[in-house]
Amino acid sequence: KENYILAVGGDGTLIRAIHKFGKLKKPFFGVAAGTANFLMNEENEINFETCKILEFNLLKVKVYYVEEKTNKIETIYAFNDLIVGEFNGWIDFKCEHQENILGNFKGAGLLISTAQGSTGANKNNHGTIIPLSSKHWAVTGVMTNRNINYVIEPNELIMELESRGNIKINVDGKHFERNNVYKVILNKSDINIQVIFNDLKKFQDKRK
Repeated sequence: KENYILAVGGDGTLIRAIHKFGKLKKPFFGVAAGTANFLMNEENEINFETCKILEFNLLKVKVYYVEEKTNKIETIYAFNDLIVGEFNGWIDFKCEHQENILGNFKGAGLLISTAQGSTGANKNNHGTIIPLSSKHWAVTGVMTNRNINYVIEPNELIMELESRGNIKINVDGKHFERNNVYKVILNKSDINIQVIFNDLKKFQDKRK
């Protein structure tokens, strides 16, 4: 058996593989297949003499939602980010966190990113790019009634959500989607994923 898991495609392919096979606790080696990406290698084989392995921490996401008039709870782990949104209306956000800087606000959505995901949607939303050595989370608002743009400690974040319309959550793009969400609780996890890079400097340069 191989001592690593091979994923061929783009970053999305690798993230899907991480969600599917992460429990095997093997490092992942991504090979680019003609797409622009951060996490993939251009070579299709590992250079064992020069390769480096980075460890990425996952974000624990507990989702409370209604499906067919039944309250449900699911737990998922985010590699990159999650977004809670209601883009045809407003959400009343009531947030509890140790740092007490988010508080209550209104808006179309809220994006929370890990360090490794901070160069994706978070960057496009003018959020801070977080060093990979950090376990902090980047938090940015979408059409919020006050500026939401913070880097916060990875302590428990409770979000109570109210809206007249459908509040939706997406974790790592479309890997996990749920509708009619009314509460989300985030916590740091003790789950780490290892990714192999033949050229670590090239990956680091892409994040600048």
